[in-house]
Amino acid sequence: MISLDKAGSRIAIFLVDGMRPDGLLAADTPFLDHLLTRGAYTYRERTVMPSTTLTCHTSLFFSVPPEVHGILDNTWKPFPQRIPSLFDIIREANLAAASFFNWEPLRDLWQPGSPVASFFLKDTPEDGGRTDREVTALALSWLQAHDWALSFVYLHNTDKTGHAAGWMSEAYLDAIANADRCIESICSILPKDTLVIVTSDHGGHDHTHHTDLSEDMTVPLILQGPGIPKGLEISQNVSIMDVAPTAVRFLGLGQPEGWQGKGIVF
Repeated sequence: MISLDKAGSRIAIFLVDGMRPDGLLAADTPFLDHLLTRGAYTYRERTVMPSTTLTCHTSLFFSVPPEVHGILDNTWKPFPQRIPSLFDIIREANLAAASFFNWEPLRDLWQPGSPVASFFLKDTPEDGGRTDREVTALALSWLQAHDWALSFVYLHNTDKTGHAAGWMSEAYLDAIANADRCIESICSILPKDTLVIVTSDHGGHDHTHHTDLSEDMTVPLILQGPGIPKGLEISQNVSIMDVAPTAVRFLGLGQPEGWQGKGIVF
């Protein structure tokens, strides 16, 4: 068995909002297909209920379920108890984290000052993925010019297109293809010791999500980098709450008390 106990130096997390596993399989995604052959993956990662964007991101970065953090819709409110996010743990370790996103409520996923850089661009309706590409350009520029341990790049257009045109529509698959090109451009400049994580917050059906349907609750997960076996389909059950524990293990940091996810071991 291969584990992530050997510490790495950088992690790049890419989140493609609303990307279903079968959408990934059906879309034109040559780069993500390449990552699948060079890393470990599952098409059965489970998100949390309600399968709502801010709820799911909160569980991903704070590694607790909604009944603990209390975010049950897309409106932020204070937690009933203090729980550090992945960004807070990075800051406490005197490492640098940066975020790049185009959906403003994500600004609350960390304590003020935890990222050394945070870039938000307001998305616009039916822009054909232009804002995703602009977020990508910002990430490319900043990541090449600075030292960092964690980068988070969020791409909104897939979810926005699902709501407008329908999940699994041609436009939705085109949005996934656009995200593939965005992720490829950033990965082309990443150091070889970077752990790349690609995932989503939730899926979707018809023109919506938020439910416990399998189409809403199941998302893909790809990990590629040092210590990750090539072409391995992960057999264990994986939750989005396992992403942050996997990240701190890779960086050689301790998992904080209160997190409920588990670092993925191969």
